[in-house]
This record gives sequence, C-alpha cells and structure tokens, in this order.
Amino acid sequence: AQFIQNGFRATRMEAVARAAGIAKATLYSRYPDKEALFRAVSALAMDSFRAAYAEALARTGSPTERITAAIAAKYAALGRLLGASPHADELVAEHARLCPEAHAALTGWFTAEIARMLAAEGRPDADELARVAVAAVDGVKQAFPSVADFTRILPLVVGRLLA
Repeated sequence: AQFIQNGFRATRMEAVARAAGIAKATLYSRYPDKEALFRAVSALAMDSFRAAYAEALARTGSPTERITAAIAAKYAALGRLLGASPHADELVAEHARLCPEAHAALTGWFTAEIARMLAAEGRPDADELARVAVAAVDGVKQAFPSVADFTRILPLVVGRLLA
C-alpha cells in the first residue's frame, strides 16, 4: 500500500514497517533495502497476473476469445492493483528497472501458452504468431494507455492477427 500511496521514490522503509505493525529491524532482516522489498511485492503482482492469464486461457472458446480474455484479465488485474494511484507510471517503470527477469519470464510463459494453443489448432506458424501477437498487444497498449480504449480494441487486434 505504501508504494501505491507514495510511489517508489517517496516510500520509506520506516513507514512500511509502521503500516505492517512490525519493527523496522524486523523488516530490514527480511528485506535489506527498499529495492528488495519492491522486488518481493512485484513478484506477488506477477503471480496474480499469471493466475489471471491462466484462468482466462483455460476457459472455453476459440483461441482468439481466450487470448483476448487473458490479455484483458492481466490488464484488469494491473488496474485493480494500481487503482487510481498517481504513481502508477513510476511503479511500472521501477518494475521494469528492478524486475526485468520476472517480466520476461511471464511474457515467455504467456507466449508459449499462446503458441501451444495455436499449435493445437493446427497452426504451423504458432510460435512466430504467438510472438507477434504479444509484441503487437504491447505496442497497442502503449498507443492506447486508457484501459477502456485498450479493452475496446483488443478483440479487433487479436482477431485480426489470428485470422
């Protein structure tokens, strides 16, 4: 909550310990610095994103519907996590700086799941198409940062790519 309320730069370990109801020394015994704490919090967020992806991919429907639902679920989870925090962009940037391996692992897992799904549908280009779809969605998200706009055009983008 401290990172959401104050942003990465303004969050202090003392405030985190106070909010958690523990001694500062206890917090430092588990997390040697703010970056280590942020990495741990980010790992929990990545776990929730992976669960959102997996749940949507396991639903019934066409690959296009399931992939679209999975991407929308991930961004919905991100929206729930960050809410209306004025520090959302800062937190996303810090995550990219401090946790590139975690992001790459999640993206790799999701891309492999899409490829597996497309291969099961008989697509010979499944691996390449999965990589293109994930990259295209990332680009579209940058161009349409509003969750409402992104969610609205997501089925069009995924549908056209997988057509």
